[in-house]
Amino acid sequence: MKWGTRVTAVAATTVVCGAVFAGTAAAAGPPVYSKYTATGTTHIAKPDAGLHLGPGQFDMYTLIGPYSFTGTITLPPVPVTRSVLGIGKVSGTVTFGPGHAEGSVFGGFSGSATWPVKISDVRVNGVPFDVGTGCGTAEPVTTELASDDFAEGKGGRLESTYPIGAFENCGAATPLINGFVPGEGNTLALDLAAAG
Repeated sequence: MKWGTRVTAVAATTVVCGAVFAGTAAAAGPPVYSKYTATGTTHIAKPDAGLHLGPGQFDMYTLIGPYSFTGTITLPPVPVTRSVLGIGKVSGTVTFGPGHAEGSVFGGFSGSATWPVKISDVRVNGVPFDVGTGCGTAEPVTTELASDDFAEGKGGRLESTYPIGAFENCGAATPLINGFVPGEGNTLALDLAAAG
C-alpha cells in the first residue's frame, strides 16, 4: 500500500471509529432531571378544531453522554365545542395524556410522545350525553416531535403532524365521535420553557 493511500485509510478509519464511539457514548452518571412548563396548540383536522393546551409540565430525565431522554408530559383537560351539521352544538372535554416521551436532545430535539386521548362530559345541545368513563382512542396517539432550536435547560418549540385513530367505549356516542374526530393531518405545537 502506498504511503498516501495508507494515510487516507488511517484517517478514514479514525473518522468512522470516532463516529461509532460518539454514537454509542456511555452515560456519564445518572440521568439529569429538568422540568419545563408546556403550553401550545393542537389543530384537529377533521372537525377543523383548534385547541389551546396547557399550561402543563414536561418532566425530563436526560442521560449525559448519549443525550437520550425519557419523560412525561402532563397537560390539563381541554373543553371544546363545535357545531355538527344535522345534530347541533356538541361539546365535551378532551384529555391528552399523560404522554410518555423519549428521544434525543443532541443538537436539538428529536423524539416521540405516546398519548392516551380521552373524551368526557359530552353534551349535545346542552343535554348531557353519557359516554362513560372509558371513552378514548382504542390505541394511544403517537406524535413525532422535533425542534431545531431546543436547548437543554432552556426549552424550545416542539412540532408534530400526527394521526388520530378510532375511539371506543363511548356508548351510543361512539359512531358520532368516530365520524367527527379520527383522521390524518392533525398538528401539534408545544412551547417548552424551563421551570424552577
